[in-house]
Amino acid sequence: MTNTEPADTSATSAASAKRAACSQWTHSDRIKRESRHIFNKLHSIAADADFVRRIHHRHPSLLVTANLRCGAWYTDPAITSAVSYFKSTDGHTHQWSFSLKRSNLHVVPAILRAGGAIVVDSTRRGKSMPDALSKTIPVWCAVLNAASQRKYGVPTSESEAFGLHTPTWMIPPSEHDQIRARIDGFVAALLDSDLDVPRLDKPLQPIFVTPQTDLDTLPSSLANATATEIVPIVLLSASRFISDSAKLDSNPTEGAETDAKGFVYVQGAGDDHENWARGLTPDLFWQHNEALLACEKDLLEEAVDNLVKHHSTASGSSAHWFTPRAAGSEPSDGADAADRLAGTPEGDVEVGDTGIFIGARTAEHDFSPNERTLYNLIVHFTSLPSPAGLSDFSSDLAALDVSDSDATSSVYPLHMSPNKKGLLAIRTAFSPAIARAYRTLVDPASAVGSRPKILVCCQDGKDLSGSLVVAILAACFTDSRQLITADESKREHELALTKDTTRRRLQWLVSASPRAAPSRAFLLRVNELLLSHKHKPAPT
Repeated sequence: MTNTEPADTSATSAASAKRAACSQWTHSDRIKRESRHIFNKLHSIAADADFVRRIHHRHPSLLVTANLRCGAWYTDPAITSAVSYFKSTDGHTHQWSFSLKRSNLHVVPAILRAGGAIVVDSTRRGKSMPDALSKTIPVWCAVLNAASQRKYGVPTSESEAFGLHTPTWMIPPSEHDQIRARIDGFVAALLDSDLDVPRLDKPLQPIFVTPQTDLDTLPSSLANATATEIVPIVLLSASRFISDSAKLDSNPTEGAETDAKGFVYVQGAGDDHENWARGLTPDLFWQHNEALLACEKDLLEEAVDNLVKHHSTASGSSAHWFTPRAAGSEPSDGADAADRLAGTPEGDVEVGDTGIFIGARTAEHDFSPNERTLYNLIVHFTSLPSPAGLSDFSSDLAALDVSDSDATSSVYPLHMSPNKKGLLAIRTAFSPAIARAYRTLVDPASAVGSRPKILVCCQDGKDLSGSLVVAILAACFTDSRQLITADESKREHELALTKDTTRRRLQWLVSASPRAAPSRAFLLRVNELLLSHKHKPAPT
């Protein structure tokens, strides 16, 4: 009898394992590709927006607020009344912060008038709620409650809603306690700042809502928010929680194939729109959402490209990224209507009562007679010139005269771009611009009406114009917001400038227009200009 050798299964097993791994990789890779496709992005956004609309219909009196930028994709402008700028980075573990640069105090008056708010945001897979909702805004609520109590004596600290509230299913007790230990420091910083602390007769209380929330368990106080002892801040994470994208295609209950269109559901689809939106904005999406959602997948990218191109040509400088349109909406830049100058359809905003306005104009904008009449001086950041013979622009930029304005023109053009080249030009461009602005402010003969008015504007009304406004405010105004008119006082003031001066002037700016806060790189250049004797503004 012959012995039969057992079959060698090692090679077969290895091949099977390799095929399984390859299949799993291929499946996962396909899901990743699908999750980046604009067809799946827009349909996922639309599905999540239905949930937002459902919450709004349950509590129609609450102020619907889109937390930019992701939240704007999920909030129909027709039901949205305000925007906010809470960042998840201020809620990251061990990085908890109450940002004085992003104080979001502009939304408080509207929230108090409505009796509460619904703040909408979303996050990608792996979490049910972004840190902006689970930690940043809860810190904001606790800080404002405590700051109001210390300054005005209300609300009472005995209220259960007064302290820090975080979602217990997300934030462990140890982290909650660590955050709570920092609240007093945040309160002290706010009270010491130049920001106006709002008076709160009732405490702000976060209420956390996701698509997984049993809505029947929400507090009954939401039914009539104005009659309760709290101001509810509903923190609404719009997207369904997906723990693993690789499960999407194989688990219909997770929403991979949700309707006849057969789209792959993407949690937090509105995030990182630069990587998938092809120039589409939330405003454009909501204006044309029915047509876009009805478009076949293979035709959608071309349809979006054509829509963006047509809108860009038709709207020019009047295009907006997101505009709340509900009755009584706050301006999309967060500025109070009282701080706007009548007669400016662009919505220019004054920083306090300084006479310094900030706005947005394209580099090619042609100022109308009305605009030239409204302002004594318009500082306009235009496109960069192309002077012959500059072989290395960046190396020669410091020697380039970036303004071609004459002393009598009301429009002072600055040829700078909002990038590294623009940063390099701050040293040479800002000093004469500050000097020109100061001469306009102190010359009573130049006043339009009761006092001089200066507009500073760039493409987005942010980095270039925001940093120049901070520089003008720091160089020309005292800490009590008084214009410095005496030459000797001006020289003493310039020598006494510190980083705290520019930080406080930034607070003036963001109080007037939150979206105008320039990036850190531009603020560093402003500090370098004002605090270095080599680059201080020229004496006037």
